[in-house]
Amino acid sequence: MKALFQDFFTNKALFFNQFDHAARNMTDMAGLLTRITGDGITAESGELFKQIDKMEHTGDGITHKIYLALDKIMFTPLNRNDIHSLAGAIDDVADMIKEAASRINLYNISIFISPLIELALLIKKACAEIQTAVGLLKVHRQEDAILIACRKIKEYERHADRLYYNALADLFLTDKDPINLIKYREILQSLESTLNKCKSTADVLEVILINR
Repeated sequence: MKALFQDFFTNKALFFNQFDHAARNMTDMAGLLTRITGDGITAESGELFKQIDKMEHTGDGITHKIYLALDKIMFTPLNRNDIHSLAGAIDDVADMIKEAASRINLYNISIFISPLIELALLIKKACAEIQTAVGLLKVHRQEDAILIACRKIKEYERHADRLYYNALADLFLTDKDPINLIKYREILQSLESTLNKCKSTADVLEVILINR
C-alpha cells in the first residue's frame, strides 16, 4: 500500500511538472511574439522567429512525454482523458503562436497595425492566465482561482473577436492594395485563432474541475 501511495505522488509530480513546463514554454513564446509585434521588424527579429520555432518543437516534445506517460502509468492525478486534452490544448496554443509568427515572417510586413499589436498582447495575457490556472491544478482548494483565470481568458477571446472583425472592416475601407489586404487578413486570422485555442484550453480546465 505504501508503495502505491509513493507511485501516485511520484506520478502526480511527473504530470504536473510537465504541464508547468508546457504552459511556461507557451507563455514565453507569446512573450517573444509581442516583442516582434511591439518593436516591428528589426535586426533582432530573425533570431526571435528562430526562438519561437525552437520553442514550438520543445512544446511538441513535452506533449509527447505526457502522452507516453499516460500509456505507461496506471494511477494518474487527473482523469486520463483530461490529461490528454489539456496537453493537447496547450500544444495547440503553442502551434498557433508559431503559425502567427511564421506568417509575419513570411509576409515581411513593414507596418504593424494597432489591432495586430493588440491581438498579440491579448495572446500574452491569455497565456499567462493559462499558466496560472495550470499551476494551481496541483494545489488544493484553488477551484475559484482557476475559474477566475478561465473567465479572464474568455474575456480576452471575446475582445479578440471584436478587434479582428473591426480590423478587417477598417482594412477593406482604407487599404486598396489587395496584396496588403491578404497579408494582414491572414496574420490577423492566425492571431485571432490563437485566442480561440486559448479559450478551448480554458474550457478543458473547467471540465477538469468538474471531473475532479
